[in-house]
This record gives sequence, C-alpha cells and structure tokens, in this order.
Amino acid sequence: MTATTLRASYTISAPILQRFNALVPNGERSRVMEELMKQALAKREAELESIAEAFVTDPAFAECRDDEKRWDATAGDGLENL
Repeated sequence: MTATTLRASYTISAPILQRFNALVPNGERSRVMEELMKQALAKREAELESIAEAFVTDPAFAECRDDEKRWDATAGDGLENL
C-alpha cells in the first residue's frame, strides 16, 4: 500500500456484497469501488455546482448577494481589533 492509498471499512448489505464478490474478480474490486466512488462524487459535486450557479445568477437570490457584498465590504475594516 503506497502513501496515496488508504484502507477503508464500510457496511454493505450481505446480499449486495456477495453478488459483488461473485461477479467482480478479487484483483479488480478496489478499482471498481474507486470508480463507483468517483462517479458518486462527480454527481454530488455537479449538484453543488448547480446550486452555486443558481445563487450567483437567479434573481430570487439578489437580496442575498447584496447582503454578501455589504458583509464583504465590512471585512477588514479594522473593527475586529477593538
């Protein structure tokens, strides 16, 4: 195991794990699991990017964006040192 890999333990239902182990050869299981994790991460990241894009562009969030600008304008105003 190299410094860039980790071992993990997850709880998976017995029937699913038994089917997986029966169909995926021992030498391929980690690679298959890693690919499935990458796909799940990409899907969730795309969902978060979509939410962020809506916040940045949707007129319904204009007031929130204006509040953010006002908050940013006060950052570094020196008042935190009082």
